[in-house]
Amino acid sequence: MRRTTRLLAVVALLVATARPLSALELRVSALQISSARVALALELRDLLRDKFLKTVEQGRAVFLQMRAELWEDRRIADRLALNTPALTYRVDRAENGVTITDQFGNRVPHADLRTALPIRLDVGPASGLADDRVYYVRAEVTAATFEERDIDRMGVAIFGNDDSIAGLANLGRYLFGTALRIGRYLDSATAEASSRRYTGLQIRTGRS
Repeated sequence: MRRTTRLLAVVALLVATARPLSALELRVSALQISSARVALALELRDLLRDKFLKTVEQGRAVFLQMRAELWEDRRIADRLALNTPALTYRVDRAENGVTITDQFGNRVPHADLRTALPIRLDVGPASGLADDRVYYVRAEVTAATFEERDIDRMGVAIFGNDDSIAGLANLGRYLFGTALRIGRYLDSATAEASSRRYTGLQIRTGRS
């Protein structure tokens, strides 16, 4: 009986401390105002390891979907001040590291795979922020890989092709969400992050 109890305790400890193969860590690194817009800088850690790393090394894409919310910290009930729509990114192998492409076609190279991937978001207009009020950020990212036959179709849908300058961002977001809901992915992982509290003045002056 004692041996069984000890064994169960050891198993429970291993389960509690075990790290998933596709674990993600998301951190808020900066929140400031740029050109009258609230800009959010995030760091995504541990994406390019294990199965996701193998996917990229094989020349296939890893897709990211990002959401962020700016909340006003209030005594009774916090208020949602700003939020982004679902934003989609694609991570592809490059000659040196990887390339991060957003749904609007902007590309950012990332050479050192040992460091966190930088993700920058436009959260919304800064006109609604008050200097004397307190705000914080909630963000979420989902990473996924898809079946070979779906990747090219989703890539075109999200980022457009040579004949589509603007791309089909709305359709891409729909396909991404639908594929995750019905389980049409090979691997998927989600991470969340919350920032510390900032006053509107700190955000406006870049002291966050």
